[in-house]
Amino acid sequence: MKINKITALLFLTSLLFSCNLFNDSPDTVFQQIGLNANKVPSSFERIFKEYRQMKANGTLQTLADDKKSMRPSTCVEAVNFYYGETFKEDIKKINNLSKTDETKPIIKAGIELFEYAQEIQRNDFPKIAKMIDDGKTAEEVDLAARHLDNTKGVELDKKYKKVMDLLLPYADKHGVEYKKI
Repeated sequence: MKINKITALLFLTSLLFSCNLFNDSPDTVFQQIGLNANKVPSSFERIFKEYRQMKANGTLQTLADDKKSMRPSTCVEAVNFYYGETFKEDIKKINNLSKTDETKPIIKAGIELFEYAQEIQRNDFPKIAKMIDDGKTAEEVDLAARHLDNTKGVELDKKYKKVMDLLLPYADKHGVEYKKI
């Protein structure tokens, strides 16, 4: 009887490992990295034009102290609210993906992309937002945002491309359906 239980246990264990039940599916890897990469901004200048317009319209808002409603805010407060932690959960979820020889480089590239985007949004966005709050001209704000696009934005684009160059062939190989836009 004991031998039958051991045999059954070994069979179930090998079945679980062979079915890849302990690894994330290719679809999960694609969703966590590829779909969330769509949140990475492609134009900082556009973002800050929108914030300038919201400031002019008096529609800038952030979460109120009651954590249930919104209140008027400065541009810096709004940027910190909307962009300060954009990728925190994504980074955590990507770090928790099962790492195989095939997914390790994809996960590594994804983490690098999201951490770099998070760094820009935490450090550079508030500086440009403060320019708006301080009443700097549209030209000065646009110039700062354009400079960010032409420096860190270029690096961010390279990191995004690296992720997609690794992720899309992986998705194709495993039959993950997606649409390129």
